[in-house]
Amino acid sequence: GHGEDKWLKSSYPHHFECNLHLLPLILAMAMLRVTAQRLARATATAPAVRHFAGCPLAATSKLYEDIVAKSLLEFQANRAVVSADLDAELAANKMVLFMEGTPDAPKSEASHNTVKMLTQVQATQFVSVDVLSHPAILGYTVTKSQRSRGPHLYLNGSFFADHDGLLAKFNTGDLAKEVGTEGTKSSGVFGGELPIATY
Repeated sequence: GHGEDKWLKSSYPHHFECNLHLLPLILAMAMLRVTAQRLARATATAPAVRHFAGCPLAATSKLYEDIVAKSLLEFQANRAVVSADLDAELAANKMVLFMEGTPDAPKSEASHNTVKMLTQVQATQFVSVDVLSHPAILGYTVTKSQRSRGPHLYLNGSFFADHDGLLAKFNTGDLAKEVGTEGTKSSGVFGGELPIATY
């Protein structure tokens, strides 16, 4: 024990004295660090509340319901003007699709699927209206169709189907019969297939 201390002092006198001198400070700092860690654990608050539900679908549904509610209010405030414009659009076109986004840039999965179904059956002559361009437009189609979830397809001025209705008609083949065309399908080896675009 003491012989080693003397050897250390004689071999590294400055280093040993320096460490002895700093030892109380080092111990005090270590104790402060441990105390700070204990305090932090003892006073730790609960984790911050997440701003969305544990189920993203539930959060999205609530958000969509809020948007629809605001859209209905906006439509009621501007009913005469909006109805006149959009009723004229329905009267002037055989098919009108109220969707989120546009056919080349849909902004929801349901709108994207609807465009794919209409493309598959070659329902090419339709006008699209972006319900996200103004809240009153969504309010108009929700009021007219009595369906809160878009997209909404109108045929000859009347509500035809929403996404789920179109999907059901697509799966049974009724969508192709009611709004589709065959004239643009390929013939020959690829008969009945959609044409391949050549740019």
